[in-house]
Amino acid sequence: MVDILKKIKIRAILPAAALLAAAAIGTTYAWQTWDLDIKNELKSHETIVEVVENFDKENPFDHKEVAFRNNGSSSVFLRYSYTEYWEKDGYILSNRLSDGTEIAVKAWVNSDQWEKIDDGWFYYNKILKQGDSTDKILEKVTLPTDFDTAHPEYIGASYHLYFKVEAVQCSDGNNTLNSEAVNADATEKLFGRKAVVDHKGRVTWD
Repeated sequence: MVDILKKIKIRAILPAAALLAAAAIGTTYAWQTWDLDIKNELKSHETIVEVVENFDKENPFDHKEVAFRNNGSSSVFLRYSYTEYWEKDGYILSNRLSDGTEIAVKAWVNSDQWEKIDDGWFYYNKILKQGDSTDKILEKVTLPTDFDTAHPEYIGASYHLYFKVEAVQCSDGNNTLNSEAVNADATEKLFGRKAVVDHKGRVTWD
């Protein structure tokens, strides 16, 4: 693996902050390169969600953990999506071969806290309280042991892994009137899905 890493330009894209115009929603683009030039931030009024990462700088393909943390002053509803690709000499290469095989294999954490819906987003089925973090969603990204011989066209390419997270402020205060209707209306307008919260705080998405 050491020899392989010397031949590969390794970048995971996870970019500097960006804002959406909607008052109750924020979007974060967290760009990361392996030299620790990291800036992950989302701000929209009192909504602040951060992409939290833990990785091995010397060997990032073997250990890379990703989660999300609510650093704002209010609870939020959350969803994320991701994009990945390879870039070489100005050309974009897919991370999947024609038979569906992945080049860089992501070790996702099996969790019942996220629901993948056919719009391409993963929806958090809990309310993320102020100061809380989600469980990690990713543990590592690995390359095949025969990378050099099996995929020579990818040698020298840069691997990009890009996460996008969006949050909608949750009305869960004791003094909030019609919070159920307010939350459903807000998430439907901004996510295109209604958040329905049961008495245990579990969120389902209609």
